[in-house]
Amino acid sequence: MTVVMLLLASICGIATPLAIIGDRLSVFIPADDFLALMGRVGGYNRMKQLGVGSVIVGQIVVGGLGGIFYALVAPRLDRHVRRFFGFGVFILLPLLAVAATLWPVLGTHYGGLPIRNATIVTLLGLFISFLAFERTLVLAFAGLTGRSRSVPKEMEFTPPIGRRALILGGLGLLVAGGGAAVLRKLYHAAAFSYDGTQYKGETVQGITPNEQFYCVTKNVVDPIVKESFWRLEVNGMVQTPQRYKIDRLKGLSAVT
Repeated sequence: MTVVMLLLASICGIATPLAIIGDRLSVFIPADDFLALMGRVGGYNRMKQLGVGSVIVGQIVVGGLGGIFYALVAPRLDRHVRRFFGFGVFILLPLLAVAATLWPVLGTHYGGLPIRNATIVTLLGLFISFLAFERTLVLAFAGLTGRSRSVPKEMEFTPPIGRRALILGGLGLLVAGGGAAVLRKLYHAAAFSYDGTQYKGETVQGITPNEQFYCVTKNVVDPIVKESFWRLEVNGMVQTPQRYKIDRLKGLSAVT
């Protein structure tokens, strides 16, 4: 699930809980406490790194606990009931809980999609991630505990968990290695190393050049805004409502 989230963020620009949980929780921290916490951990960029890292670790821990819970409950369920159980507990329930909790920040998208479209895309990304977790868990459990086809049903049977677990563990290490590579790529693309610029001394001009403006980003990854996705609407209490694309807006004559 974590690897799928990293891939969605890296390839498609889809926001995932790895980054937006921090955006959602930070608004509940009073300003003084926020600044004190930022100073304690070594700056805002360090805080962002700790936020993303803690969500990844927490997600893996919760996923492990979910696996233990499924292993204890699944053998007691009928095969058909087990299918609905996995879908409901590991896909539908988390999707509803995360959507309700993170709703104000679901409109985040690193490719610059408008908020409404980005919300739909983010929810779709969450569904794909939870589906990946549920399918991996259910199929892995079935593979570890299932009866071998070569063993007659009337014979007493102990499943060869050791061999299957070794194969499954090897696949897990490969996936984890790929996830680490994607995480490294995202780390270099993220706004972790940038903390603004200083503009002082003899080079200071009367009007500060745009490239010299001091800027600190709150984002883990700064979005790339695609102008073609956006429109400027002038409506409401106006005589002639208008909707402008960027080219039409730039083509308007300047009026003083």
